[in-house]
Amino acid sequence: MPSYKAKAIILKSYKLGESDKIIKMYSDEGDVISAVAKGARKVRSRFSGRLELFNLVEMELARGRNLDVISQAEILKSFKNIASDFYKFVFCEIISKIILKTQIPGGDLSPLLFKLIYVCFNEINDTEPEDISSLKKIMCFFGIKFLKITGFTPLLGNCSKCNKKSGNLYSFTVEKIYFSVRHGGILCEKCADSLPGRETLSASDYRFLYDLFNLKIEDFRDMEVNSATLKKVYKLVEDYILYHTECDINSFNYLKKIGV
Repeated sequence: MPSYKAKAIILKSYKLGESDKIIKMYSDEGDVISAVAKGARKVRSRFSGRLELFNLVEMELARGRNLDVISQAEILKSFKNIASDFYKFVFCEIISKIILKTQIPGGDLSPLLFKLIYVCFNEINDTEPEDISSLKKIMCFFGIKFLKITGFTPLLGNCSKCNKKSGNLYSFTVEKIYFSVRHGGILCEKCADSLPGRETLSASDYRFLYDLFNLKIEDFRDMEVNSATLKKVYKLVEDYILYHTECDINSFNYLKKIGV
């Protein structure tokens, strides 16, 4: 069987038979790789500890008829703090499910998506234990950058229904800004009056949403966000991803059930 090498982040794994494990990964070339690690669940497996969820690994694989076969694997980066923290694990699981369910094909933007996954996992790993606000902030960052990379960017300067230019909404003098998940962006007052289900954003909400699209993680990391704005934008990003990617993520509902 022909073989190949790949650098990838492990997003999902599950049992196969008595001792094997199926691994789903996103590679730095933008491929979702499904492969079997034979004997990975044995006590003395050569893969011991290497194929854990969210690890960044370098592998050698042989192409198979249905599943590729992992012959070698080396850890490049292990996010050890994620597995020991329930909330960190769930947020990483959400990111993983979005990537796997949307199945973005490889292309020029694939390295950006791979880097985004890595950066967000690293940030989550380094977050203080049970710091829900920081985790939601990172999730907002991931969601917005994911939408930007995959071409689902909402309109923030023009009305998403009539395309009317909206002026300087970044100013704190603006009291209310209307947003439609369905139409994909902000609304002018006239269009907002005729549309049910619109969201009303404060100037602070809009500024945070706008900054998410433009700031790098280094600048975003120390950015202060009040709890009301974080709650509003987190929900908006969640709804936007679910609506425009048709990606049903049950982990979002689970977090709501436990009050997160």
